[in-house]
Amino acid sequence: MSIKVTALPAALGATVEGLDADRLDDEVAAELREAFWAHKVLFFPQIHLTDEEHVALGSLFGDLAAVSNDDTDHREHHTVDDEGKILVLDSSNAYSRANFWHTDVTFARQPPLGSLLSMKESPPSGGDTMWANTQAAYEGLSDPIKAALEGVIARHGRAGLTEFTDHPAITVHPETGQRILFVNRGWTSSLQGMSHLESRSLLALLCDHMEQPEYVVRWRWSDGDAALWDNRCTMHYAINDYGADHRRIHRVTIYDPSGAGPVAAAPAA
Repeated sequence: MSIKVTALPAALGATVEGLDADRLDDEVAAELREAFWAHKVLFFPQIHLTDEEHVALGSLFGDLAAVSNDDTDHREHHTVDDEGKILVLDSSNAYSRANFWHTDVTFARQPPLGSLLSMKESPPSGGDTMWANTQAAYEGLSDPIKAALEGVIARHGRAGLTEFTDHPAITVHPETGQRILFVNRGWTSSLQGMSHLESRSLLALLCDHMEQPEYVVRWRWSDGDAALWDNRCTMHYAINDYGADHRRIHRVTIYDPSGAGPVAAAPAA
């Protein structure tokens, strides 16, 4: 089987064509992993994954779960498979409309490695998803701001909704070695060792910087599309502009089988 990977004219993302998700051999798996690390989001137009293919494709990248390996996330979700690996997100549930910039489950000690989403029913218009490249966003910071973030620890979580966990504000991608800005508007609540004013102001600056269009790709969904994203170096935003129209997706969440959490970046030379 030969697949074609085509980079999008944006800050991140590539399309994958020619993949037979029912015939995933070692050669294709290696090619997909290289593309995943290079492009951060892979789009599979009109692939129409079955649940079995969805699980098989996601399993090439790690261990699967429906949403989180932590039971303190109090959002209400349900799964469709007996092993609890596939999450159904239906627009009739308000929790499914994640229309804010976030990186998934950063309030957990081990946030997901990534996710694979399969669009089952897209609205006739609207309902796009955006992803932001947080590696490129780090590289786009000025040297004084980069220096100010060295060694800073960010606290992630929301009172009454999740647990709280601390992660380095600058991490390093375990496969590429690239430095990443690891904070997000959805779950990062403070920067440790700073006053409330300093923390609030610097977080707002970083989030505004990361969310600039120059770091973003936007995908217009069609029924049968799938998208795989690297949660370690991206944020995403599901645009809630489709009113009462229906939107239904299946998603598997991918975890590093080693149990490793975010990797702290070594001090800059």
